[in-house]
Amino acid sequence: MKRQAADFGIKIFSIFLISFCLFTCGIDEYFFLPQVEQNLIETEFNTWATVNLPQIPKDVHAYATGYRIFYRIYLSGVDGGSMDNPNFSSSFTSDYRAFESLRDPTNTTSIPTINTFSSQRYYELDYQISTNGGTLVFLFPATGLVFNPHVTLNNGAPVDLRRNNEFVPSDQHHEPFFRNTSGLNEASDSTSRKNMDVASGQTTGHAYAAMYIVAVGQNPLNFSNIFSKPTFISVFKLPNI
Repeated sequence: MKRQAADFGIKIFSIFLISFCLFTCGIDEYFFLPQVEQNLIETEFNTWATVNLPQIPKDVHAYATGYRIFYRIYLSGVDGGSMDNPNFSSSFTSDYRAFESLRDPTNTTSIPTINTFSSQRYYELDYQISTNGGTLVFLFPATGLVFNPHVTLNNGAPVDLRRNNEFVPSDQHHEPFFRNTSGLNEASDSTSRKNMDVASGQTTGHAYAAMYIVAVGQNPLNFSNIFSKPTFISVFKLPNI
C-alpha cells in the first residue's frame, strides 16, 4: 500500500514538473510570431523603402499587437552608404553581423527579446504599427529643407519619423527628427542620453539610419513582450540641414 502511495506521489510530482516546464520554459517559442519575409521589402538607393506587411494568421492574431521598428544612427565620411556599400561604417558592419543569426529564418533557436536590440544600442522608433497587414512606405529627402523623413501607412497621411522619445532633449540644439545636424555629430554626447542611439564614427558630414522591423505581441500567460525574428529594412541617409 505504501509502495502504491509512493508511486502515485511520484506520478503527481512528474505531472506538476512537466506542466511547470511547459509554462515556464521556451514560452516565447511556443507563442510564435511570423517574421516579415525579406522579399516583402523593396528599396531604392538610401532614400525610399516599401514594406508589404503580411496578414498575421488568425491563430496568432489573438496575442499579436502589431509591428515595431528598431533603428540605430551611424556617422560616416562616405557619401552614399547603403547595403551596396556596407563599408560606410565599421560599426554598422559589426552590428549587421551580430543580427545575422537572428535574421536567418532557418535558425529556429535564436529568438529575440527586448535586450537583443538594446544590447546593440538599437532603439524603438517613436512610431507604432497596430494594423494587421498593409503597406508601409519610408521616404527620406535629399535635404531636410524640403520635408522631414516620414512614413505613410496604407496611403494615409505622412507621419514625421522621430527618434526614440528617450533621446529627445528639451534644448533646440539637438535633433528629434531623422536629420543630420551639428548636434547629432557631437561625439561627446554619444555616451549621454542625448545621442545614445548614435554610433560613434567620423563626423565628416554624413549620417545614416539602419532599421529593422519585427512583429510584436504579448505573452497571454505572463504578459511579457514577445518578438518575431527581425527583418532588415534598409540603410537610409539622413538629410543635411
